[in-house]
Amino acid sequence: MFDPTFTRAGVLWTAIIEFIQAAEGTVATALERYTAKQLIRNPQLDAGQRKLLVHRFAIEGEIDGKAPLDLFLASQMDLTNADRQLILGWRKSFVGLLSIEQIFPDGLEVMNWLTAKHYRIQFTDLPAQTAMDRLKIGDIIIAQISRVIDKKWAILAPWIALGKLGNPKLAVAVGAFRQNYPHYLYSDAPEQLALSWASVVVYHDRFVEFFGTDEITLTGKELELRIGEFQTWMVTQQLDAAGVDKSKSLTELATDAGLEAEDLAALTTTLGLTESSAAPEQTTAIGKMVSPKVELPPQLRSATAVTALSDPHWGQMFLVDYPRLKTLLANEAAQYFPADLKFIYKCLADPLMNAFVWRRLATEFPQQLETAIRQTIDLFDLPPTLPTLPSPLFLEKILTKFNKYLQPDLPDSASVPIHLHKLLQSAVLTVSKEKAKPKSQPKKTGFGVKS
Repeated sequence: MFDPTFTRAGVLWTAIIEFIQAAEGTVATALERYTAKQLIRNPQLDAGQRKLLVHRFAIEGEIDGKAPLDLFLASQMDLTNADRQLILGWRKSFVGLLSIEQIFPDGLEVMNWLTAKHYRIQFTDLPAQTAMDRLKIGDIIIAQISRVIDKKWAILAPWIALGKLGNPKLAVAVGAFRQNYPHYLYSDAPEQLALSWASVVVYHDRFVEFFGTDEITLTGKELELRIGEFQTWMVTQQLDAAGVDKSKSLTELATDAGLEAEDLAALTTTLGLTESSAAPEQTTAIGKMVSPKVELPPQLRSATAVTALSDPHWGQMFLVDYPRLKTLLANEAAQYFPADLKFIYKCLADPLMNAFVWRRLATEFPQQLETAIRQTIDLFDLPPTLPTLPSPLFLEKILTKFNKYLQPDLPDSASVPIHLHKLLQSAVLTVSKEKAKPKSQPKKTGFGVKS
């Protein structure tokens, strides 16, 4: 019943995981370091996601410049050429947020929600089939899939069931996936990945064009207002470039262009409008409809000073501690007070203060930053042995010590595929309708009010 190649794939994958778990020395150290970094990114990983970490390490990990799969192949001299080719193909394995589209006697058809691409999954053995018997069409799972034969794939690692999800919860799942598995965003759609990265550059360029700089510091309330103005300006620029008359309603524009209902729906999505604001009877001018409302998180909105930074690779960062840190380093103090060093340590440990932020500070305050970091390390008696002389590797070693990713993940400002845009819009609309529903009135009883 089960294809021998798929059964062999399951056996080989089990051997790879056992090889990694039993290894000592550099392999064990690399696995421990990799796991620690993932948990720092998201300490709330559940048991299923933690169990998946060693399987992700088999694909993503690095040991002294070598991949775990390569080390396994080097240690197994009795593998056939077919085995080796099968394992080498797993370098392109990826984790996806998968929707069950069809169920077959020997497998599944799934869709990766991040890219809308479909995959034919085949079972490797009876336990794998039995484990997936409870899945139904429409269920969502997180799984690492690996190619086995041509266009047929297998789920060799543990998978996580999320069940059936309505649009709001599915949108939340997409956001959580983006946070937990950033390296797998559009990993099976390089063209989409390239477009998304290109959009980050465009967003940065517009940021600099609007603000006149890549760094601004304002109060939280002022920043919220200015970011709203910036986003409205960007949309206006897009409408002007497209030759759209902003004084007309969407319905009028659609009529002028001879658009059918489905064309109007596509235009609605493209402009970022919700279903309610683009209803057929909507008469509001398009220029007013596309003005987005921006709300910063409460901790930013209430801050007396927030710095917004923009970069064509790292995207935009909103930092409350950056103004104070920058002022501290600008003093050129030879000796910092313990309270200052505790604040610097807090900034180093803050995941929002990423590698880009510290490299930027090092460019502006090279000597002051190194002095401050050395004194911070001494105060907290931290273990890394630092170069005695200034070195280009000094800051990189500190960033690694504090688990900073040296390369950027795809920023939030990146564009998303149209199907995800529609999903997010639908989720927002559903939630807004739920909030708008009048709460049920308490019923009066003979014993007072009962809720």
